[in-house]
Amino acid sequence: MSTTQAKIKNPQSGIRLADTGLILACGGSGQRFGPDRNKLLLDWRGIALFCHPLRTFLALVLPEHAVVVAPAPLLDAFRAAMDAAGIPRGVRIVAGGATRQKSVANGLAALPEAVRIVAVQDGARPCTTVELFLACAESARTHGSGVAARPVTDTIKVADAEGNVKNTPDRATLWAAETPQTFRRERLEDGLCFIRQHNLAVTDDAQAVELAGHATRLIHAAAPNPKVTFPSDLGRLPATVFNSNPAPRENP
Repeated sequence: MSTTQAKIKNPQSGIRLADTGLILACGGSGQRFGPDRNKLLLDWRGIALFCHPLRTFLALVLPEHAVVVAPAPLLDAFRAAMDAAGIPRGVRIVAGGATRQKSVANGLAALPEAVRIVAVQDGARPCTTVELFLACAESARTHGSGVAARPVTDTIKVADAEGNVKNTPDRATLWAAETPQTFRRERLEDGLCFIRQHNLAVTDDAQAVELAGHATRLIHAAAPNPKVTFPSDLGRLPATVFNSNPAPRENP
């Protein structure tokens, strides 16, 4: 499918990607944030934190092509937050699983077959830009994958359990993966199937695809794209969402 064929016009949002779907991953326990509250339901700038990336990406994907994966006991709370933020009822919400990969698999199963390009986005990244989403989706359509990432600027040490340094990798080769992580549907399905069959645990969706033997391609996230992990992270979020920044570049 060419880029032109993949796009349909929408009078309110300009261009929407007819072949592209979104899985908003909100199913984690959030234990590092604190056990007494779900960080994604906290108010930030007038709506729940997770509704920010959802509203951003709904400018590009059809509501029926978007799925929120949330903890099973909190489905009603997440739906209420979506209603309060004006999220269309066409967006589905499904229960997550015990692991990230199970939650993503649940979201993938809920997407219609018309979705051939799948973006997985952390609900805890409220500032992800339209430009980054588009760059990742285009890379997935062209190359099979598009994974948001940024070069590591700190020196990284590999150490053993006692804290003894084993080696220092060249930071010029190191990138920190973010989201969205976008794939042709069959590649994501293949990756999730592989790690399930081999009883493997992964820390991001690109790792599952890589373990299944598929190459992944990085997209440089130029604009701030922070993830809220600890309570102090809320105070470090930028004052505005940078959706007018130039489009990010593909990592050569």
